[in-house]
Amino acid sequence: MTRIKKSISVFVALALLFGAAVVPSAARTMQAAWDEYYAADPAAGAGLVLTPGSDESERYLSWYTDSVDGNEAVLTENGANETVVKADTVQTLQGDYRARLAFRDLKAGTAYSYTVKSGDGETYGPYSFTTLSGGDFTALYVTDIHVTEEEPNEDGVIAKPLSQYAYRFHETVEAAAEKAGSLDLILSAGDQASSGLRSEYTALAASPALKTVPFAMTIGNHDRKHVDYRFFKWQPNAYNMLVSQYIGGDYWFVKGDALFLVFDSNNGSAIDHRNFARKACRLNPSVKWRVAMFHHDLYGQRIPHRESENELLRQVWAPICDEFGVDLCLLGHSHYYTLSNVLYNQKTVTDIHDLNGVTDPKGTLYMVSGSINRPREISEDTPVGDRVGKYYDTEDVIYNLLSFSDSALTIRSYTLEGDELFNEFTIQKTSAAGGHVYRTAQWYNPFIRVIGTIYAVFNNMGKYSDYKELGLDVRFFDIVFGGKNE
Repeated sequence: MTRIKKSISVFVALALLFGAAVVPSAARTMQAAWDEYYAADPAAGAGLVLTPGSDESERYLSWYTDSVDGNEAVLTENGANETVVKADTVQTLQGDYRARLAFRDLKAGTAYSYTVKSGDGETYGPYSFTTLSGGDFTALYVTDIHVTEEEPNEDGVIAKPLSQYAYRFHETVEAAAEKAGSLDLILSAGDQASSGLRSEYTALAASPALKTVPFAMTIGNHDRKHVDYRFFKWQPNAYNMLVSQYIGGDYWFVKGDALFLVFDSNNGSAIDHRNFARKACRLNPSVKWRVAMFHHDLYGQRIPHRESENELLRQVWAPICDEFGVDLCLLGHSHYYTLSNVLYNQKTVTDIHDLNGVTDPKGTLYMVSGSINRPREISEDTPVGDRVGKYYDTEDVIYNLLSFSDSALTIRSYTLEGDELFNEFTIQKTSAAGGHVYRTAQWYNPFIRVIGTIYAVFNNMGKYSDYKELGLDVRFFDIVFGGKNE
């Protein structure tokens, strides 16, 4: 009981400073307060995280538990009307469970709170969130968070504790909440963890923000170094591909008037990704905005030795963005900030070097942000791609606020320590179609289908060998052809 009381008091103090991730705080949380909260609050170790549902009428929730039974959440609407929602569980490789549930039939513009009762006897919360009353909302976009479980040196000393990596992410979210006034969604374009370990995801989820603001992430190349992403994730509308990864794949959700298409760019099966995008767009024909998110950089060209890989990736992803009229594509991997020109068929149709906005663009903007915990060292010799419209080199942390309305999507990019707004750019649309052509993809032919599928299979075979070397008890078929994406 003492532990719980202490953790609650620490959380309350933290929430007052942080504003529970939805109200601007007067000052950033100090590292010492964070360390105390991180060590004391049981929810910080449970990996409790709120994720988007299919649309604003849903929220997903998941956490780790030692019990297969007795996991539930009590949902309260406007301080009354309590509803008990039971959780299902999936067993992890560690032998315990990930509890998963969905809050459904949520009302627009309504305040909710929830308390989690875990089957292992722990109680978490209460936490609160409010559903949108219209189409306007603000999302935080970051990438390459790289929460890292470091190995101790020869003296048994860990140079940087796991909690400090988690704090850097929390500090970034806090700064974004101050700037935005409120956050409605957090987007992460892969490499949430450096080694794909459960401890890294649990540390990531320690931030109080992830209990109140839905967190949407995709798979980075570092996330697939282990299999714990498979159990940590809890995502709506997961698409079961012909060849997928064991740890997960593509999924979609709607927020406000925007459709988010979240892809696994580690998987080269172009036909699978196209079929997923086509299905998601057909199910949501009336949205105003289409936003894609996946991990790999396509057009920044900041790291020359990756260009052969990027060229192949462009053959898969550019036609999908063209065919389905993607307005903005959010990327990561390179750790360099770039915003492309408006591109169609991999060519510049509008040069944005001297622009602060475009109206009804006839193509897609591709955006990459810097890393939270691993910013790149800046060099004068670092190249910039010829299709990049704007770039910004800094060793500071970068975060981005995406403001959606009926007619405009505005990108505002900031540095954390410098507290600088260094780029603002607006996409305006006078109709849902805007200037998009929606032309059938040129690569859609048997050769590309076969090559993409073969690549995906061999890529997964390599991961099977990696996982067996780690001593993981995994089956060949599940790794090579992918378990069910759920």
